[in-house]
Order: sequence, then C-alpha cells, then structure tokens
Amino acid sequence: MNYKSFIATMAALTLVWGCSSSDDDNGKPTFNNQTVPSTFQASPNPHWAVDMTDTQEPPQWTAPDPAMYENKMIVLLRLQEELVPFSNDADRMAIFVGDECRALSQRSGTASKVYFVFNIHSRNTYVTEKYKICYYSGGLKQLFTIEGENTFRNEMNVGFDTEFSPALINGSTKYPVKTIFTVNLSSINGKEIEKSGGDRVAVFVGDECRGVGNPEAPFTVFGYKQNEQGEVYYYSQNQGGIFTATQPITLAGDTLTYKLEYEIEQ
Repeated sequence: MNYKSFIATMAALTLVWGCSSSDDDNGKPTFNNQTVPSTFQASPNPHWAVDMTDTQEPPQWTAPDPAMYENKMIVLLRLQEELVPFSNDADRMAIFVGDECRALSQRSGTASKVYFVFNIHSRNTYVTEKYKICYYSGGLKQLFTIEGENTFRNEMNVGFDTEFSPALINGSTKYPVKTIFTVNLSSINGKEIEKSGGDRVAVFVGDECRGVGNPEAPFTVFGYKQNEQGEVYYYSQNQGGIFTATQPITLAGDTLTYKLEYEIEQ
C-alpha cells in the first residue's frame, strides 16, 4: 500500500459525503451559498457538543491466520484526537477486504495519544483492493467505519515516519448522514463584528446538537436520516450572545455554505 496515496484516499473521505447542492427550477440556489437573516440574543459562552455515545455491542472480530497469506504490511495508525478521550481497553480496530478480516489490533499508547499497530495480510501484491477500517470505541459503544481503495505493498511500513490518522469520526454508524457545513457571518448595514477565537457555530435538530465548528471553516453535521431540519447558531464572543438563523437547513449529505446576515445599531 503506497503511503501517499493511502493518505490522499483517507483525506478525501472527509469530504466525499456529498457534492454541492444544485439550483432549483428557478435558477436560485437551494441551500448552498444561501444568505439568511438572523436574530440575536445575549448569552454566556455555550458548551455545545455532539453526543456520540451509542449502545452497540462489541463486534466479534477474529484475527486472520497468518499461514493463509504470503504477504504482510505493517501500519501504525493514530486514533483521531476527537475520539481519544473515550478510548478504553475495550477498543478494537480491524481492517477488512470484503468480509475477510485482514488485520486486528488493540490499542496502545498514552492517555493523550492512542495507537493501533497492524500486520495487514494479503495473498497478492500490487493488486488494488477495496478495504474498510472498522473501529469500535469502548467508551462510546459505537462502531466507526470508513472505506477506501488502495494497492497492497509487501513489507511496506505506513505511519511510522509521518503519523497516519484517518478521520474515523466521519464514519459514525450512529449518524449515517454527514453534511459538510460552513457558516459565515455578514453585516447588513456595513458595521462588521470583529471575529474572535472564542466564536463557535453549531447546528441543532430540536434540542440535540448535531455539529460544532469554527466560523468560516467546514465542519461535519451529523444526521440520523436524510432531510432532517436543523437550526443554525453562531456564538459571538465579542458580542456576548448568539445569532440564530431564521430559516432551517436540510441535512441531506450535501456540502453547504451558509451566510448569516445580522444588523447592529450604528
């Protein structure tokens, strides 16, 4: 497996959940690049967070028999930072080709950095195969699965010189719909609010937080099913309050850009 192409494949997985939404019959954008007015309410700094906990039982994966394979590649994978606080000894990670487990690993490392070391087995070299990386989080009781395609290279080491850490959280099985979302803030009357490092954006469905991120940067909004309606919030540290969009967004697996318009007194 070529290291650079493996990294490129996994990086693409963080963006591949949907393309930009198309125009409607009137030639107007549906949600992508939509400009929406907002209301404002004073508020302390909110503690927004997505609840990733689930009730899934640990999978009964079986390690492959090395005698069945002629080739082996070693991969060192660092667990995504967002998942580290929930890691415990019940964690498991496996790599599959089809339904066949090609590698199984338990966690190692420290409280701040968790690693999985794999001996990935194969019968052939220089053959492109589709694979799945499956991670069970003992703390969250949830399975995360991401897919890719790459070429196996015998005796190749991956992730030792440069750390390899795929975006496993985007493979949440609790939330099968992932929408990549960007929120910007725009003044109506030309009086701009100075941005702060403490600014945050969030999307809620009802009372449930489904995504948290930084302004003007893409973040993932999670959904249980297609076309759930979400409410958009922007917390401004300098203003000491929250801007709330007056229109919902549809969580349909698209890549969306949303501009909240506001007006403050001159």
